Amino acid sequence: MDETVRFNVFSTEQVEVATGAQAVNRSSVAALAFLVYDIIITVQEEVDFIWPPWSLMKFNYFFVRYMPMLLQIPLLLVGSELTPHFHFTEHACFIWGVYQGVVSVSTTLAVDFILISRVYAFYFDSRTVRWITSLAFILEISVMCVALGFALPRISYDANCVVTNVPATLAIYIGAPILFQFLLFILTAYKFITSVRSGWGHIPIIRLLMRDGTWAFFLVFFVLLGQVFMYQLANHAFSGVLYGWVLVLYSFSGYRILLNIGYLTTPTMVSSNGFHFTSLFPETHAGLTDSYELSADAIASSSRLPHTNTTIPPGNPSAFVSDPVQSP
Repeated sequence: MDETVRFNVFSTEQVEVATGAQAVNRSSVAALAFLVYDIIITVQEEVDFIWPPWSLMKFNYFFVRYMPMLLQIPLLLVGSELTPHFHFTEHACFIWGVYQGVVSVSTTLAVDFILISRVYAFYFDSRTVRWITSLAFILEISVMCVALGFALPRISYDANCVVTNVPATLAIYIGAPILFQFLLFILTAYKFITSVRSGWGHIPIIRLLMRDGTWAFFLVFFVLLGQVFMYQLANHAFSGVLYGWVLVLYSFSGYRILLNIGYLTTPTMVSSNGFHFTSLFPETHAGLTDSYELSADAIASSSRLPHTNTTIPPGNPSAFVSDPVQSP
């Protein structure tokens, strides 16, 4: 009888908040487990393609690969069964919200830097494309920061820092990266189509840039779209269900793209499926470092393919990679 009375003390709202908090916590653990697993199975690729000599893009790689994982671990203590032991105040919950916002913006900024670099290389450092993407990038980050600044003070929490109310401005915060990712995908698709029409569709780097640009776009696009949908639910305690996945899939997309480029920039690397990958920079080992910068100047440093008499057309970086040849 006493147990029944004790159970009935909880209101419907409290039960809904507890259910949402449990869903957010379990989703975050699943996302973190996925990221840790993928990091473990790609350690050898990291050693082969990323380790010294260092470059700006490689430092960015390590940030994108490891920081979202490390920064997400403390969030498992918020809104979980462990939270009551910390006795968080309302201000402490607000600080946790700021922490989540900073982690999200910094991860987005770092991954976008990688995606923009790919587009620069695809367009051979076109000044027009550089201006378009740079302005769009600045606008994206500015809108995210402003929207987050307006939204954070209006987010409500319960005693365990579980979100109970989400302002509409958070949808704007998510909408900015969705539009930016769409712009990068359109630029990549347009260049791929024009390259195919020009007879360069068989070049591995062309196919790689389009393939990775496509799966990365849809992966990030749908998880961000799902996050917007979560903000519209009546039970706002579910609003953070996809937050961990947003961080993880941004991280996954960023470092996987660089690792995939590594297969094409390592001299005579043979993949597990038996294909040979020819180096973009066969003349010097230093070119491997530059290739991660996706620099058009470095790509233009030679004019002939290795072991052939094929002259590379000026201004076409894709021609530095020969078609994969089946190993004997």
